[in-house]
Amino acid sequence: MKPEQAIASLARLAELRQQEVERQQAEVAGKQRVRERYQRNLDRLDTLYRNVGASGAGLAAAALNSGNYKHSVMQLAHAHRNDLALHDADLAVSRQTLASASRRHESVNQLLERQRQDLKRAQDVQEQKRQDEMAALMWQRRPA
Repeated sequence: MKPEQAIASLARLAELRQQEVERQQAEVAGKQRVRERYQRNLDRLDTLYRNVGASGAGLAAAALNSGNYKHSVMQLAHAHRNDLALHDADLAVSRQTLASASRRHESVNQLLERQRQDLKRAQDVQEQKRQDEMAALMWQRRPA
């Protein structure tokens, strides 16, 4: 394979790795937004739980209703916390996948850059040889 072809192949691979990184970044960002929604909902449920019965209603039926309501809110918040914990674990896995994809992309980019530098160096050497040969020919042809 010619060096130019190898560089073109590596450039394509680097582009694919970049797309993978961007896809993983979008996935992590989406999961982070969902996590923030979970957290806001939990904050609202906690506020709701604390404010139930704060009106000072003294009737027994109202107190019983308030207790049942608080219990329901507490159960919902507990289920929500469990869902958030599962989502956090999934988010951690996605972040690890993103980090891995970023490392792979960076290693391909470094290899691509080295290949480009090697090709440039080889081209520079060839150009210098050509110029040296032309200079030698001109020197040999000069009038005595």
